Amino acid sequence: MKKRVFRLSLFAACSLPFSAAFCAPQLTDTASIPGVIAAMTLAEKAALVTGAGMNNAEKVAGAAGSTLAIPRLGIPAIVFADGPVGVRLGAGPTGGAKRFATGFPVSIAMAASWDPALIQRVGGAIGREARERGVDLMLGPAINIQRSPRNGRNFEYFSEDPLLTARIATSYIRGLQAQGVGAVVKHFAANNQETRRQTLNQIVSERALREIYFPGFEYAIREAQPWAIMSSYPAINGTAASQNAWLLTQVLRDQWRFNGMVMSDWYGVTDPVRALLAGNDLNMPGGKSKNDTPFVPRNTDPQEVVLTALKSGALTEKQIDTNLTRILQTVIKTQAFKQAPLPEEAAPADPAALAREVAADSMVLLKNSNHTLPLRRGQRIAAFGKNVHRFFDTGGGSAEVNIDPQQRVSLQEGMRNAGVTFIDTLDTQELDEGSLDKTLPRAVEQSDIALIAIGRSSTEGADSYTMAVHPAELAMIQKVSAAFHQQNKKVVVLLNIGSPIEMTSWQAQVDAILLAWQPGQQGGNAVADILTGKVSPSGKLPLTFPVRYADTPSFGNFPGNSKTVIFGEGIYVGYRYYDTKGIAPAYPFGHGLSYAKIEYGPVTPSSLVFDIDKQQSVAVSLTLRNASDRTAKEVVQLYVGDNVARLDRPVQELKAFEKVTLNGWESKTVTLRLDKRAFSYYDEDRQDWVPEGPFTLRIGRSSRDIVAEVPLRVTSATPVYSLDTPWIAIQTWEEAARVVAAVIGDEATNAWITGSPTLGEKLDQAFQQQPELAGSLSEQQAVKQSVLQQINAL
Repeated sequence: MKKRVFRLSLFAACSLPFSAAFCAPQLTDTASIPGVIAAMTLAEKAALVTGAGMNNAEKVAGAAGSTLAIPRLGIPAIVFADGPVGVRLGAGPTGGAKRFATGFPVSIAMAASWDPALIQRVGGAIGREARERGVDLMLGPAINIQRSPRNGRNFEYFSEDPLLTARIATSYIRGLQAQGVGAVVKHFAANNQETRRQTLNQIVSERALREIYFPGFEYAIREAQPWAIMSSYPAINGTAASQNAWLLTQVLRDQWRFNGMVMSDWYGVTDPVRALLAGNDLNMPGGKSKNDTPFVPRNTDPQEVVLTALKSGALTEKQIDTNLTRILQTVIKTQAFKQAPLPEEAAPADPAALAREVAADSMVLLKNSNHTLPLRRGQRIAAFGKNVHRFFDTGGGSAEVNIDPQQRVSLQEGMRNAGVTFIDTLDTQELDEGSLDKTLPRAVEQSDIALIAIGRSSTEGADSYTMAVHPAELAMIQKVSAAFHQQNKKVVVLLNIGSPIEMTSWQAQVDAILLAWQPGQQGGNAVADILTGKVSPSGKLPLTFPVRYADTPSFGNFPGNSKTVIFGEGIYVGYRYYDTKGIAPAYPFGHGLSYAKIEYGPVTPSSLVFDIDKQQSVAVSLTLRNASDRTAKEVVQLYVGDNVARLDRPVQELKAFEKVTLNGWESKTVTLRLDKRAFSYYDEDRQDWVPEGPFTLRIGRSSRDIVAEVPLRVTSATPVYSLDTPWIAIQTWEEAARVVAAVIGDEATNAWITGSPTLGEKLDQAFQQQPELAGSLSEQQAVKQSVLQQINAL
């Protein structure tokens, strides 16, 4: 209200004849932006495209950063905070005293829920807390692909699959922005490792970018309209992402129609002027750098660099005005500008209860031999491993959350809250790796079941050096399992991790394995909910757990050398690689067991034709039945396999999924829809998406547990291939080349290719060189049409 009074008073004062020369335009709405920009000095323009400096967010102590305010034009500073899994204010690199916020499960756990609606509620809860603390935009979600199991930020990313990433991210953004807090979706693009992330040049094919690393951003922009995108650190094919006009202008704005603001990662710009020209509107954090960084030399102030360029003409006002327009269009969306609270919800959800629900729904039951879980009433647990007392509820770096110790529920507290006898010490001695010789016999005697906790920390800034379990952990598993099994007692392993670890050396020795991830502040209660059967596990793996690191697609190309990393696996990331190459994983993508028995009915229709000229999408349906008396949830997964295509494609790719809740003995019909894009690959020669087929639709519980298959054919009045198709596209496709060779022979088909002939020109050339093929023009045309029909029918 004060701001509105101020603006009215200013308008009244500016109405007086003597004051007109002293009045400046005020930022009031979109229409006012051009006038405000025109009234800016060069120094103000340079200041607004540069952040206010590290640890200098005056409005909100401990925030990650802010923009500079220009009060005379009615432009407020806007505040950014870290925290894809909760609002992080204070401590660490941002300075300031810690301010507590709800700590939700890490992002990989959110994706393991496979529940977009649930994650939309999480986004809403985080947005509500951000708004209450004066934060205008949250730096997240982080939606890069989990290229390697050793990536240090896998815990902060959603999945190895672009569709799962896209849908979870979009729901999170919708929930966040519904609270009047903007999402800064990061990091565009291909920020897939921490090792040398600020100096690395990544060699990635355009097809891999389009099919694997871009779709999460593209989908989120189309479906959720995030306020901002953050550019990434690495160079992509030779050009730093923050200065890459192809990425930030051609792809992001021209092709995807993104109309928001692009900002850099912190100290992610080497050349402030080039960044502006490429489409990176805001250079963060701004301010004069105190130390040398891989991007910014000591005592360099980006604001001064931009101002010098404006004065010299190296950067024109017209060019910077485009960046300023995007920044101000973001500013007017914020609470800092509007100064008007959103209507309060009648009964806001309890964020702690939501954190517990998400944590439980994200946990993945990997193994459960002979119904080891859930626990039987009265069973006493002996808990082994140092991780029992050093449980990781969240990750580190910019995704860390300052959790109130009074709200953090430990593993011990959660189990005891559930009424479970939980033995984690004997005579004040923890049952950890170093005490087994003394404590194990008594622990076996005093308990009914063993729980072994294995944990790993996760953080930004470093990649993991190994997937291996430590020798002491392996010895603990062996000793505890042998001792308990000798007494016919079961052994459960609890994994408190943010990325895959090696499991093949020990998984056969235990009876059940529960993957709890890093489950947030309610982790102890959520683990108890699953172990006791209060909640039936419904999480599914959002990435593959390989047998060994050497099996991974990026092995040999991660983390690269001191200057370059080559994405040599191309589009074959995660399960796309394992399934296509026939490499057995330890646990496949999409895997997760339940305490209930879920039956899949037949898929209808049993075969499909998709006319992409007349239909927007095609659908398949099936009935799920819960054949137990326990309420449970199931994720139906739909994979598409292209049986014949010019370019190599994975054997199958996830293209639709739905999570369904079923009460005991309940049945529900599930319908999954696919559009044209679901059947298409990106053709770099055509610079377009191409649907070819025929296809096989596969319905499954995971990528390796397929319960039904349905054939599908895509049709169109416009054939994919014509006589104008480049000959090289036909000659390099074995099936199509065979069709041509049957007419002109192997020698002509394999002949030296000069220039860039089309298919039609190649056939004409063959007709001229082989008189027996010449015939009449009508006969030649008939041969051409026959060749085309056969190729398009492949």
